[in-house]
Amino acid sequence: MSFFRKSHTQYLELSYSQIYKVFHWFLKLTLLRIFDDDFLVSPITTVLFQFFVSEIVISLGTIAMHAVRYRTDLDTVILSVSAFVSALEVLLKLNGMVYRRKEIMQMIGTVLADRSYLRGPIERAICGKYMRLARKLLFITIASYLGTATMLLIYPTLPGVIQERTLPVGYSIPFVDYYKAPWYMLNYVLQIVQLNWVAFLFIGLDGPFYLFVCYSASQLEMLIVATKIDTEGVCYPHKPFQWGTNDLTHKPHVVRFLSKCSYIYREIYLMQVLCSSVHICVSLFHIQLKLKNGSYGMLLTNVNKMWLFCYCGELVVSKSTAFSTAVYTNQWYRLWNRRDLQDILFMLQNAQRNYGFSVGGFGFLSFALFTVVMKTAYRCNAFLHRVMN
Repeated sequence: MSFFRKSHTQYLELSYSQIYKVFHWFLKLTLLRIFDDDFLVSPITTVLFQFFVSEIVISLGTIAMHAVRYRTDLDTVILSVSAFVSALEVLLKLNGMVYRRKEIMQMIGTVLADRSYLRGPIERAICGKYMRLARKLLFITIASYLGTATMLLIYPTLPGVIQERTLPVGYSIPFVDYYKAPWYMLNYVLQIVQLNWVAFLFIGLDGPFYLFVCYSASQLEMLIVATKIDTEGVCYPHKPFQWGTNDLTHKPHVVRFLSKCSYIYREIYLMQVLCSSVHICVSLFHIQLKLKNGSYGMLLTNVNKMWLFCYCGELVVSKSTAFSTAVYTNQWYRLWNRRDLQDILFMLQNAQRNYGFSVGGFGFLSFALFTVVMKTAYRCNAFLHRVMN
């Protein structure tokens, strides 16, 4: 029995580390190991980062030139708009994550160093549940991004399309006619490399967010358990809010962690919401305009991405609400110890706060936000059809 318990504990210790290694491996493939200590310190990593940022900026100009040159082709213009928004999203998200990389690295260290499951069987079960959830979210993200890249790349090979010299993405090498050989094949190979690079980069950048979500949700659920008071006036399993603080003048550990996470991601996910809304609108408009096109993968990916982000945000918001309810409905009046009553008062003060992942300070990631995004995208799509008609 002790051997099984030890093996189970070792498995839990490695779980978050294994998830971290997966998305860190994807960042290695992109040559942007932004969570390593030597990033932007050694000359090689600095040059690589500046090279990729410059390439994205050049791609934005190339996409604009492509759209202007082939402006008479509505199909090409739509693909160019989608490509421009994608490149802008990559640029803003990459720079935002690099700008906050020190804070993100500290939070990753906090998650990897967590040993909450050693407190007891209930804590072990809670941690195990959310570690499994983090692995599932990462797997879905990998399948989604790589599936989109594959769908975009195989679209020109469909019967009747490859002969039309259609490119997967709406841009091409400037000052040449990509319809002529060998420029079409060169553009196609270039887009294969860039699409896979972008897919790997997004997987690596989204990975830490899933770690933070699952870690925060597990900590909140354990706090809910800690608020339970039995009929004899005893808190289980320890005194409330003893985890992460030794002084009642300090915030609980999970509260500080969520506040820091919300501060780091507020601008990043505001940009993510805006870009995804444009993507959904443009892709839906393209599909309704022309059934045979390559926008299906982009539409499904952006809907799936927004749903995953909003699901993760809703998970934290719902756990925060459950924590607030648990504090207010527990049998605090059965406590006789003055220090326990002070802890309960401190919990009541913190339970009144709204916890979640802020979107630019305008709200939190939640299912309500997902509904707003979908409605906004559909209204913009309807407006585009009205203008076209």
